[in-house]
Order: sequence, then C-alpha cells, then structure tokens
Amino acid sequence: MKALNVAVVSRDSTVRLQAARAFDSAPSNWTVALHNAPPADADIVVAGADMDVEADVVFDPARPGHVLDDVMRVAGRAREARIVAVSSPGGGIGVTSVALHLARASARSAPTCLVDFDLEWGAGYRLGLPEDALTWADAGRSGTSLLQAALPVSGGFRVLASPGETGPPDVPALLEAANAHFARIILDVGRALGAPDLLRAADSVVLVLAPSASSARRARIVLDRLTCGRVAIVTNRIGPGGEMSKAEIEGIIGRKVALELPCDRRLRDAEDDDRLLAAHWSRWEHGIHRLWRTLESS
Repeated sequence: MKALNVAVVSRDSTVRLQAARAFDSAPSNWTVALHNAPPADADIVVAGADMDVEADVVFDPARPGHVLDDVMRVAGRAREARIVAVSSPGGGIGVTSVALHLARASARSAPTCLVDFDLEWGAGYRLGLPEDALTWADAGRSGTSLLQAALPVSGGFRVLASPGETGPPDVPALLEAANAHFARIILDVGRALGAPDLLRAADSVVLVLAPSASSARRARIVLDRLTCGRVAIVTNRIGPGGEMSKAEIEGIIGRKVALELPCDRRLRDAEDDDRLLAAHWSRWEHGIHRLWRTLESS
C-alpha cells in the first residue's frame, strides 16, 4: 500500500477531534495532519462540513469509522491485492497454523490481512481472541469500518475473524473491501470441498495434507476440481506414525509436493499458548518462509 499524505481540513474542534481518532488505525505509512486550509502537497483532502473547500472526502461525524474506507476508495490501488487461500482436503491438518505463519511472513514486506472463513475453529480460536471480538460480519454495521474490524495481532498483520455461527459472507464484496486496505490477503479456508468460491477467488492455493494415503486421495479429488492454476502442495506431519514418503504421496496426487513440514513440538506448545511459533530458526518456520518466497515470486 502506497504512502499517503492526508490533510484533514476543519476549524470545528469537535470535527478535528473525531477525525483524529478515526485515523488512529490508519496504515503506518500514512501522514495525517490537521489544517485550517487545504495544503498544496496533500494527496487526499478530508474536509469537515464546516469548510467550503474543494475536498476528496467530506468527513461525516455520524459515521466517523467510514472515513478510512472513503479515503482508500479515493486513493485507489496501483494493483489488486495478491490473494492466497490455504485449505485442506480434511480437518485437523494444521491449515490455520500454516495460514497464520504465512501471514506473518507476508507482513514483513507488505500490509497483510488474514481473513478467517473457518466458521468453527479458525484463526480467532487459534489466537485466543475474546468471544466478543469484532469479526468480518461487523464490518459495515453500526459505523464499524472493515479496517476497524480487522484486528491487529502479534506478527504484524491483521485478522478478520470468523463470526462463528453466522452463515457464509458475500465473498466478492468482502474481498473487494479488504483489497482496498491490504496488499496481501491470506484466506483461512478450512475444508476445500466446502468452499469452492473462496478457492476460485484466490491467485494461489496452498493445499495442506497429512502424509497419509487417505489424505492424499482426498487431495487428488480437490485438485481435480480446482480451477486455480497455481497450487502448492504442503504435507504437515502433525504427529508420529503412519506417514508416507514424499514420492508415495506424489504418486497418488499426480503433482510435486512443494514443502514437507516436520512435526515440531515447539509449534504444539505455541498453539497451546495461543501464539505463533517464536523459533524463527526452526525447520518448520524456515519451511514456511521458503514457501512464502515461492508464492511471492510466482
């Protein structure tokens, strides 16, 4: 997301205070300043209703949370956000952990949001977010903007958490809104066969499977139905015993395995503590970074 010089123009002290608070969650590379008149070097001018000046956005005190969305729409984007969907042929394979760590790897070079579409045990549950935390279902309600609903988490990225029992969202509208704020969007999809529209929306798909014959056979079914051309196969060893070799899995699915993630006790400990893996030198974390570099360059 490009840097922006935003000028808030108003002489009304109440409007100035509301606007300043509304921009608290603006991207870190924005410069936001209060002015009595539009400066010549401003990229975007946000004017209070008390000002009779030419402005890009008029600040509405009745909906202060929407000013960020309004500025984003005016500023536009140089390109569409890159969308990576992380999914699996079955549950309990570590999709959410892979998605969260990919989001952290992505956030080191660009604004990133993980959108949680797992309506049962997704990223919010994995990170220990409170039950009353904002979710993507809150965006647009009661003056809550999408950027406010996207919660900042440890790792330098934001999470649009799943509302749980709420039904599926309007996927195109939600992703379009997220695209206005973030350069990379990671989708925690959960089970692949239940979310074909999410996989179709992605530029790349990471398919996580257990190193077993049954998981590989289910993955083959998913791959036969995928329309996305860029697919990375990842095997995640979630425990000892019953594993197949990389060559055996490739023989079943008919594709190369991009990454083998080892069973890592430290990752299990991190999951128990609702946090991300801290050991950046571990084989598991190193593999995630290698996978992200591959996705980024594809």
